[in-house]
Amino acid sequence: MQSKHKKRICIVSRSLSEGGADRVAAMQSVLLSDLGYTIFFVTILNSIQYPYKGELLNLGEIKEQNDTFLGRFKRLLILKKFLKANQIDVVIDHRVRSKPFSEYIISGFIYPKQTIYMIHNFAIGLYFPPFKWLTRLFYRRAKRIVCVSQGIKNLVEKTYGFDNLTTLYNPIDFNYINDLKEEQIPEVSPFIFWYGRFEEEQKNLSLLIEAYQKSKLPQKGIKLILMGDGKDKNMIAKKISDSNLKEMVQLLPFSKNPFAYINKSRFTVLSSRFEGFPMTTLESLACGIPIVSVKYKNYEDGIIIDRHNGLLVENHNSNALAKALNNFIEDEKLYLSCRSSAKESVMPFTVSTIAKQWQNLIEAK
Repeated sequence: MQSKHKKRICIVSRSLSEGGADRVAAMQSVLLSDLGYTIFFVTILNSIQYPYKGELLNLGEIKEQNDTFLGRFKRLLILKKFLKANQIDVVIDHRVRSKPFSEYIISGFIYPKQTIYMIHNFAIGLYFPPFKWLTRLFYRRAKRIVCVSQGIKNLVEKTYGFDNLTTLYNPIDFNYINDLKEEQIPEVSPFIFWYGRFEEEQKNLSLLIEAYQKSKLPQKGIKLILMGDGKDKNMIAKKISDSNLKEMVQLLPFSKNPFAYINKSRFTVLSSRFEGFPMTTLESLACGIPIVSVKYKNYEDGIIIDRHNGLLVENHNSNALAKALNNFIEDEKLYLSCRSSAKESVMPFTVSTIAKQWQNLIEAK
C-alpha cells in the first residue's frame, strides 16, 4: 500500500541557478531526500548551479536543440513519460505558470492529482494562467497550493477563492551558508551589497542607485556591489555610468556563493517594489548581517523589523532610502544593535523546522 513506502517526489523548477525560487527548490530536494523520500528533479532551462539531490531531467538541454512549437509539444510528452516511468506520487511545482495553453495541459493532463503548486511572489498573476474560471477549475483539484507568506495566501484566497491553500515559509540551511560565507573574496574596500536578478520592474534598482548617489557613502569610500544577471543588467550599467558612479558601484556576475560577499559587507540592501518571502533577507540575516530595505508590497509578512535587525523606509523615496544608508554608517550603536539581533531573528526558519512542516503536508491525505 502507498502508506508503507516513502513517496516518490518530483520537484519542477525554472532552473537551478540565479533566482531565490530556484534556491528554494534546490534546497527542498536536499531536505526531502534527507527525510528518506526518493527525489526527481525537472528543470525547464539548462542552467544548473545550485547543489541538489535526485535524478535530473534537464528539459533545457532538449529545448536548446529544438524550441519550435513541435519541440515544445515533444517536451510536454517527455515530461509526462518521465513522471509515469518513475511512478511519481507527488509533484512540487516552483515555476511561474502564466501561459494558458501549456499550463492547462500540464495541470489537467500531465501532472498527477497529488500536485503541490508553489507561489513565490506577491505578483500572483505570474503563477496562474489568466482565465480565472479555468484556473479555478484546474487548480482547485491540486493537493495544495503553497504560498511562501501569509500575505500572498490572503491575496490568492481573495482573488481565486481557493480553499486548498497553505502557508509554508522558505527555509535556511545554516550549515551550507556557514561553510561558504568564509570563502575569500577579492573585494577589500568597505561596501554594501545587493544580489538577485536584474529585473527593474520588480527590483527597482534605479531607486537604489539614486539613493546611493544621494547618500554620504560614495564620499566615505563605501562602495555598492550589485551581483547577479538578468535582462536589465545593461540598462543598470548605463544608469551607473550616466550617474558618474562607475568607480563606486561594481557589477558582478551571478555566483552560487553570494554569502562570502554578504559576510564581508557592512549591510545588504533591498529596493524592490514587491516580493514574496525574499531569500536574500533570510540569507543576509543568517550571515549575521542586517538589512536596509524599502517597504515593498507584502513587507508586513517579512522578517525585517525596523531598528531590530535592519531598517525599513518608505518605498519610491530615494531621499528616505539615502537617509537610512547614512544611518547605518553614522549611528554605530544602532548598527551594532541590529547586527547582534540579525541571526537570532531567523532561527524559526531552520531547515529542520521547515522540513517537518513539509513532511506533514506531503503525508496528509
